[in-house]
Amino acid sequence: MTDDSGESAEALAERAMDLRKSYYAELAGYAVKLGSSVSDARMFADDAIVELVLRAMTHSGSDPVLNQRAWLYQTVRYMVMTAVRHRRRIDDTDVHQLTDRWCQTTWGSPDLHLEAVETLRAIEALPEEQRAALALKLAGHPMEDIAQILGISVDAAKKRVSRARKRLLQQLEGRDA
Repeated sequence: MTDDSGESAEALAERAMDLRKSYYAELAGYAVKLGSSVSDARMFADDAIVELVLRAMTHSGSDPVLNQRAWLYQTVRYMVMTAVRHRRRIDDTDVHQLTDRWCQTTWGSPDLHLEAVETLRAIEALPEEQRAALALKLAGHPMEDIAQILGISVDAAKKRVSRARKRLLQQLEGRDA
């Protein structure tokens, strides 16, 4: 059985699995860093991959997405921001899950854990644009990739990361005072 683009169902399923192997973990991690719960992040990563495959099915003969990675990141960002708008406040349980997932470590002391939770809350308080740019930078993406994923210029990406860092530092220094 084939779809309109001529790809068989098996080929589409294989493509979806290849995309999942390549991008699932980093997309889910990005969603968590943007403020999503771990379970929602997993769902957003899966949904973005499925959306990309379905999009390829509906565009006969050619792949409508030139940069799959950037498109997936943009889609996950949109999904997370939509969910965050509907749910403005994260409860403490989700923050602890975010901390554990984000830092990928077991905390040596309660003080370190609380500091990580406070840092995540400060990141969550950043404006959407700055939070997205900072999350990508913290994940190790170069500025060119950040700009492409967010659909902005490299200079704008640098400004957003810089402003996010400054604001985060101010917020964290303010809590110690």
